[in-house]
Amino acid sequence: MIKYPKKLNENDTMGIVAVSDCANEDKIDISISNFNKLGFNVVETESVRCSNLLVSTDGKTRAEEFIELWQNRNVKYILSARGGEFLMEMLPYLDEYSNMIRISEPKWVQGYSDPSLLLFYLTTKFEIATIHAENLSEFAMDLGNYHKCLKNTINFLKSKDNEFVEESFDKYQLTEFEEGNFRGYNLTEDSKCVLFGSNDKNISVEGRIIGGCIDALSILLGTKYDYTNKFCKKYDEGIIWYIDNCELNSAEFYRRLWQAREAGWFSNVNAFLIGRSYAFTKSVGDFTFLDAINKALYDLNVPIIYNVDIGHVPPQLTIINGSYAKVEYNDGKLKLTQKLC
Repeated sequence: MIKYPKKLNENDTMGIVAVSDCANEDKIDISISNFNKLGFNVVETESVRCSNLLVSTDGKTRAEEFIELWQNRNVKYILSARGGEFLMEMLPYLDEYSNMIRISEPKWVQGYSDPSLLLFYLTTKFEIATIHAENLSEFAMDLGNYHKCLKNTINFLKSKDNEFVEESFDKYQLTEFEEGNFRGYNLTEDSKCVLFGSNDKNISVEGRIIGGCIDALSILLGTKYDYTNKFCKKYDEGIIWYIDNCELNSAEFYRRLWQAREAGWFSNVNAFLIGRSYAFTKSVGDFTFLDAINKALYDLNVPIIYNVDIGHVPPQLTIINGSYAKVEYNDGKLKLTQKLC
């Protein structure tokens, strides 16, 4: 059974931890100030403002700093400072805390990109619901200019409802983020998701939702930290997989999907949601990302919806790993209902 942490109250404390790399200091300070104005107290771990060789600190220390927040009874919500490259270095040390994590009262953990590996590990191994949504850096935009996706995440955390409903957004950002402060997203392009290989205008599908950044998640394959098949088989209502691609070219994207499928990850799948990606321009020769989707997934005979508001191209939906989800597709638009059950 999925364990859902308690929702947040006014003046609750949130913890910031750099489980992968750190954010720049200006963004950290602005984001913390914004969270204070939104009614949260904020603490940060020692390495949040450090960076060397693409990480905030070594894997053992990052694991210890995460556990420091997990064990702090005053901290109700843990937010990743930023994405990065090598979160997997934490896993051997987190595994040493397995019994403590399992018996502790759970708390919300949030992030995306490389930190989605931590979320996936917590949900598949311990059946603790986690939040795939913005890292700390994106909360540094002007508070009065917060996009609906940021507000959705905060509203979810504060709401006492056990049902969370979102709809796909009207516009998305064409260009990647630049370093430094930013006032808000630059949303210039019309957003429309696509039902792959079908002329259907409307579909509806339900199941237990799980996923994240395939660049990071696929690192688990063949390791002792992979609890994916056990998790997916346990929930006989079936799985809705959501997949974010950060920087894989079309050939590598196909290889990762093929490997995950051969490992059994998709054996109980009801549908796929594939996020929009800047990497989709990185076709290898005449092999496109649609070719990758077709070769890896199409003959599973389940709905595949791509260009979904998930992951690295803002804005993005807030996805609760482990929740029971209903996906409704209506001619290019998506409605996602997630139930904490």
